[in-house]
Amino acid sequence: MKNLLIRSTLTAMARLGVAEVCVAAGARNAPLLSAILESEGVKVWSFFEERCAAFFALGRIQADRSPVAVLTTSGTAVAELLPAVIEAHYQGLPLVLLTADRPRRYRGSGAPQAIEQKDLFGPYVSACIDVEQGTSIAWPTRLMDRPLHINVCLDEPLDLETRGIDFLEHQPQLPLKAGKPPEFILSGEPTAIVASGLHPLEARELAPVLLELGLPVIAEVTSNLWGDWPDRPKIDHLLLPSSESTFRSLDIRQVIRIGGVPSSRWWRDLEHRPHLWVTSISRLPFPGLARREHVQLLPWTALEPLRRRSLPPALPSQPSQPLVALMKEFPLSEPAWMRQIASRFSAYDRVFIGNSLPIREMNLAMDSPAPGVAFYANRGANGIDGLVSTWLGVSASSLSSWLVIGDLSALYDLAAPWIMPQLPQGNRRLVVINNAGGRIFSRVKSLRGLSDEARQVMENRHRMSFEPWARLWGLAYVQATQPPHLLDLPDGACLIEVVPDAEETEAFYQSLES
Repeated sequence: MKNLLIRSTLTAMARLGVAEVCVAAGARNAPLLSAILESEGVKVWSFFEERCAAFFALGRIQADRSPVAVLTTSGTAVAELLPAVIEAHYQGLPLVLLTADRPRRYRGSGAPQAIEQKDLFGPYVSACIDVEQGTSIAWPTRLMDRPLHINVCLDEPLDLETRGIDFLEHQPQLPLKAGKPPEFILSGEPTAIVASGLHPLEARELAPVLLELGLPVIAEVTSNLWGDWPDRPKIDHLLLPSSESTFRSLDIRQVIRIGGVPSSRWWRDLEHRPHLWVTSISRLPFPGLARREHVQLLPWTALEPLRRRSLPPALPSQPSQPLVALMKEFPLSEPAWMRQIASRFSAYDRVFIGNSLPIREMNLAMDSPAPGVAFYANRGANGIDGLVSTWLGVSASSLSSWLVIGDLSALYDLAAPWIMPQLPQGNRRLVVINNAGGRIFSRVKSLRGLSDEARQVMENRHRMSFEPWARLWGLAYVQATQPPHLLDLPDGACLIEVVPDAEETEAFYQSLES
């Protein structure tokens, strides 16, 4: 009977399209692990802990747009998945959580490795399927764009002789046909497009629509609209960098957001501008704003009706700040370093951008990148946890990739390089912007009245070097204090610690605000 329970679980996963499993092994999940390793048509990634495994799985889903499962043992091992589950929920990613559990009779007993795993992830999963021998199971036939929790209760003695399955024999069902897009209202006021958080395939679908509309497009790097792509029209003449000065320079009365929720301060301030019309077109069910007046959220199918609209563009109301000139004036400031790093990207590189300052400064620095450079980020919950692991998942099917993160983000994910020996060969550049703490808090106007003591606590100031981290995992190491240090980087996995000049950075931002 245990054999049938495990085989039916694996068969259900295969029918949902799972072809990769990230495993953090333990005694309780040994029967599931054994069966998966005996299976055909499934790739297994091995981790010593669950948090990195889950974020790595997110990266695999981001890159290849297919569901990936994470297998854990019971107890607090399951709780380690929560940060990645929240991120997957807000990104709309089909992360499958396969958790081993003790039998139901142990719940509430306080017995070892027995916690209340059922419904542990609450609203962040589409369903929790609680599986135990002798119970009927209603398996889903399709995997929605949300995480799914499968909790498998296993009694002792554990059966380690379960035969595997051939995952390729069980084809996932085709997605449901999209319905007719709803009617929507546009104000007819001067309009700008804001684009962010798009997979390259979504950007390919969007580019011809933008070309026909002819509206200004404030494009974050994660929009994947910048640069030349062989499978889409060139729209560089419509694109504007996503900087606060760009937003200020346009007379925007109506904004159409396409893709994910933008990272800009201007977007957040829309909460207090109810007169400005906001239409969001996204695969995600989140408007990105709390206000309801003049806000509408439309599905991705609304792109085609949008193509046929005629709207006046938001015209410049004042000259934008000469960002390039400022970067030349302050070449060792953080934004100037971002421009230097971006100039090193090669055609068809995959680039993962960290949250907090890196994504905002890369938006400031973005020029036309090399052809086919694809950008990724964890912008669901905007956190700094698991960024190295997610990037490694993205990089696993790429010959060349980059990660650009802050120092505190790197400290959050020190165990991530464990998986590197299992990855195919390739150039993986891990760039850490070491500005000695969480410097984004110095950019937040509402926090500038803090005492120096409070600011030090908030920024977590430090004097650490990341060279020992590189040695721990056998990575090549480069410290960059001048732009030429980015030249002639070694092949393979390399940690690049960029040390920007704090005074130049402060001068850059003061000039930008003046």
